[in-house]
Amino acid sequence: MTDEIFKVNKDGTVDDIENDLQWSLKDSRQLLGKWLNWDEANSFRLACNEQNYLGHNDWRLPTKSELRIFMKHKELYRKLFLNLPEKTKRSVSNYQSGGETSVWSSETRYDSYAWKSYFPSGKEICVDQSVSTTGTSARLVRDL
Repeated sequence: MTDEIFKVNKDGTVDDIENDLQWSLKDSRQLLGKWLNWDEANSFRLACNEQNYLGHNDWRLPTKSELRIFMKHKELYRKLFLNLPEKTKRSVSNYQSGGETSVWSSETRYDSYAWKSYFPSGKEICVDQSVSTTGTSARLVRDL
């Protein structure tokens, strides 16, 4: 199934065959060990482009519609990008902290708000760009 939708490359990228996109396998949280607000996510993107991250300098934050790709393939996204086992039903005895994670989109509203998408629910919300929000990272994408 992964060969039909996503192709994992040896250079730390994943090709999205259906949408002609290439994603960074690791997000900013995996690389930096911390969550980012939207302004920091854009600074992260700029720094990656300046350093020719994974051999490319045209990385960008994804659009909301591009992030929706992961909602169509939740278990595949969880396995490939988040390196997490299949999610089991939570109960008090097996509860783990963390819950949903979210990823910044490139889309803004009213010049000071930005959209982010929550995984695995697919919920999209618009928040103040400068507010540091728990659980939000930048996942870089580029056009193939």
